[in-house]
Amino acid sequence: MHTRIELITPIITKGIRNLAEVQPFERADLTVTHTLIDQGPASIESEFDEALSVPDTIRKAIDAEVAGANAIIIDCMGDPGLHSCREVVTIPVLGPCQTALHTAGLLGHSFAFVTVLDRLRPMIAKLVASYGLSDNYASFRAVDIPVLDISHNLAALNAALQREAIAAVKEDYADVIVLGCTGFLGCAAAIRQALLVAGLDVPVIDPIPLAVHV
Repeated sequence: MHTRIELITPIITKGIRNLAEVQPFERADLTVTHTLIDQGPASIESEFDEALSVPDTIRKAIDAEVAGANAIIIDCMGDPGLHSCREVVTIPVLGPCQTALHTAGLLGHSFAFVTVLDRLRPMIAKLVASYGLSDNYASFRAVDIPVLDISHNLAALNAALQREAIAAVKEDYADVIVLGCTGFLGCAAAIRQALLVAGLDVPVIDPIPLAVHV
């Protein structure tokens, strides 16, 4: 049986997701396809942005099932429209945040959520609570880089992520790091190596590859 996973990026900005980034996770029996929404925000950095993204995310989920997709991943750590999409399609719908946080709970006692901007702090706290994981939530940390600027200076991004991950372990006693933006895809290996160099043997969760494998 051949499986096709539809990756729905719930923003309108072209180029923010490149299918080449997920091709390493494909197999002879697994293909990942991709779509953007047609109406919604340029990026998701607030609950308002998230609300704007939900209607067309739902439409794209319905379209994906009709076109033969076997599963859907919503390509945002806010999991916008996750529960609504699950109501309207019969195939599995995964939110990378829900998947990553519950996996973090399997890997350690407490996790740190490292993301783009500090203003997301209340939104993420509400999401963690809704998934029943507040007791496992060690800390929230941000690198102060907007979503649409992630690709502009990857060296600076990686340095900031490594700095915040190390601080989360040393200062907040996190024993798992969750990358809190799907735009950080591919950064986990460098963060993991920086942690090891600092003497910190702590897993780093890259949410999109994890969701694909799940």
